[in-house]
Amino acid sequence: MKTVKVVVLILIIAITGLGVNEAVQHYQGGEIYEAANKAYGLLVKGFNVTVQIETVGGKNLTGTLLSVRGSTITVVINGTPMTVGGPEATREEVKARLIKIEHHGRVYLYEVPPMEGSGEKVFSSLIPKGKAYSIRFSGKIYVEGNVSPIAIGRLKYRADYLTYGSLTINQFSSRGAILTANMVPVQYLLSNLKGYRVFVYGILYVNSEERNMPLRVLEVRTG
Repeated sequence: MKTVKVVVLILIIAITGLGVNEAVQHYQGGEIYEAANKAYGLLVKGFNVTVQIETVGGKNLTGTLLSVRGSTITVVINGTPMTVGGPEATREEVKARLIKIEHHGRVYLYEVPPMEGSGEKVFSSLIPKGKAYSIRFSGKIYVEGNVSPIAIGRLKYRADYLTYGSLTINQFSSRGAILTANMVPVQYLLSNLKGYRVFVYGILYVNSEERNMPLRVLEVRTG
């Protein structure tokens, strides 16, 4: 049976002044952000975290948790990062009345031994054949040849701003590039580096219901 754990936070604004004060105190007490921080704790473990939002205007939105920084929650909705706050938010783009946070399965950490070949072959081999909620890679990537700066720039943008993770460009020249990936989705690496020869090693984070990769398991994380 699939594991589904849900953290639900409902902020209710009452009509009376006392009710509003209690709601504001409840909100300022940090419960909405406490829930978000718990979700962010899941994210840094390697879980894919889905956020469902009901706005104060009654609109329903669904996205993927990207980050929590101070009092700002950032969620990627239809490919666009959007900031979310409570019902009295002034800086955030979305005022939430209800936030529902959901994650599934476990996170399996696999050792990725040194692998060399075309980017398409190498990164395709890191994608499980079974169902996975997210697949992320951390480690070194050596890219051979005259690498397109557009391809590297697009990859860095997607890794840094459209998902939880980051990409560091350690070296870049006409002979190739050396990259350090920190929990970058494998699909991003595949789509941007499939036309180049690569050498990689590191750790693979697979959020799935069960073990589905023929690699050595380093750790299994639960929510």
